Amino acid sequence: MLEELARETGAGVWAIASMLFFLGAWMAVAVKVFRTRPEQLAERARMPLSDGGENGSERLRDESPRA
Repeated sequence: MLEELARETGAGVWAIASMLFFLGAWMAVAVKVFRTRPEQLAERARMPLSDGGENGSERLRDESPRA
């Protein structure tokens, strides 16, 4: 039954198309990373994870640990 469904819906084509899409997206990210200057990567690595607002690290430091 599943073999018939796969044959009639062209599942093989969709599987190949999805793999090609994933490969294309992966290659685009890889090219972007390799073309980025090391200074930009270092700057982004030091970016704060939050803006220090309500969900910032100051709120976490003020809370007592939960047991």
